[in-house]
Amino acid sequence: MSAYSRANATFKNYAISLGVVVAILLVMVFVVSTRSGEHIPTVEYRPDIEVLRDAADYPVTAPSEDLPEGWTPTSSTLDLTGPVEWTVGFATPQDSHARLTQSDRDPDDVVEDQVKDAEPVGTVMVGGQEWEHLESEDWGALVLREEDRTLVISGSTSVDEFAVLAEHLETFPAREAEEADGGEGAGAGSDEGSGSDEGSGNGDGAAGEGDPEDTDS
Repeated sequence: MSAYSRANATFKNYAISLGVVVAILLVMVFVVSTRSGEHIPTVEYRPDIEVLRDAADYPVTAPSEDLPEGWTPTSSTLDLTGPVEWTVGFATPQDSHARLTQSDRDPDDVVEDQVKDAEPVGTVMVGGQEWEHLESEDWGALVLREEDRTLVISGSTSVDEFAVLAEHLETFPAREAEEADGGEGAGAGSDEGSGSDEGSGNGDGAAGEGDPEDTDS
């Protein structure tokens, strides 16, 4: 092969290699730009609070409206056919997911349904209340068992984000109790440390200040 032919072949190989690299870079740019512009569908969960209060015999705990930026409500599911149950889900600032479930079903059944294969690893103090902490490789949960209902925060995110959700809860009294008090407004809000993610059936709640304190079982 002549020197010209070898040089021409080398140039062609170089051009092909460069073209492949450019194509890969263009694909990567497209994927990144698509994901960065991804639209997360949102739901309005606040109306379900009133529906739940009308149906439930227990105080209703809900995420407050002052959740930090990046918490996007993506689902709200009410079950009023038997035991009263509500689950509200969020996309989190860590690009993960967390949800709050409260129910007056059998506590063990509620926990089993929500924690998947997560196992107890200790407890976490949030807002002066001790939550059970369960964890697995890809799932976690905080559980608060109260006399009249069970609250579970669960999802694929970190325990730190679970605690953030727990700290930004507000509790509304049961309708019957509110009417007995003359119809005064909703219960303590999270900014007073009285909301509770996993449940604040007595109105004291789990919302509070400061980082969660993780302790061994």
